[in-house]
Amino acid sequence: MVARRNNIHHLENDFTRQQNNLNAQQASKTLLKQRRKRRAIIIASFFGILALISTVQIIQAKANLAHVQTQITTQKQKIAKKKTTQKKLNTKIKQLNDKDYCEKIIRDKYYYSKSGETIYSFPSEVASDVSNSK
Repeated sequence: MVARRNNIHHLENDFTRQQNNLNAQQASKTLLKQRRKRRAIIIASFFGILALISTVQIIQAKANLAHVQTQITTQKQKIAKKKTTQKKLNTKIKQLNDKDYCEKIIRDKYYYSKSGETIYSFPSEVASDVSNSK
């Protein structure tokens, strides 16, 4: 292959230097714009990722809070039920400590009587069988 010589020569005058400087300035400006744009994209994506992570954490915290509050309400309901049963049991204990009440229960439920006492049952009062008692 034959090597060709380049027959084009650049003129070295003020105008060509000025054009070369303008071209170099424009090239540096576009390069600077590209760098700034790239930095802006990197910074915006970084803050976007931070915002996304914090949003996910906030949503998880709210979900956990809702779950805990439902557990609290169910536990409060259970406590209220336990307190009512405890009150009922305490009243039964107080009643069972009363001698007159115990005698009444024993007479009504188990058909006990004092010595020399006769028990009469009326047809309107249907007595339940002793073996069927609770």
